[in-house]
Amino acid sequence: MTEAPTFYSERTALAWRRTAIAAMGTAGLFVNHAVVSGWRPAAIGPALAAVGLLFLAGISFARNNSLHHGHREHGPRAIAMATVVVLIVCVVSVFIAFFVPGAPPAIT
Repeated sequence: MTEAPTFYSERTALAWRRTAIAAMGTAGLFVNHAVVSGWRPAAIGPALAAVGLLFLAGISFARNNSLHHGHREHGPRAIAMATVVVLIVCVVSVFIAFFVPGAPPAIT
């Protein structure tokens, strides 16, 4: 069942679109870190984080489209998956900052 678009669903759809764009940009930064580090074994973490963020971008884009079409029933699942991906990427980022040689210092 679809309903007429409302302002709150439009704002939510735009927030999911911004999440997709931010995830793609951050994935690009992780890929850059992996390439600059020479694709050594320490680049596995950033590469996996980039894949996770691209997955998040896909989730966000799909949720944006479903909200534009008036479908609101799968919101909790998308939110849960997005939360898990963000937490995993945060853990990878902290690991890179503290334990990977050659990474920029965590606190300057």
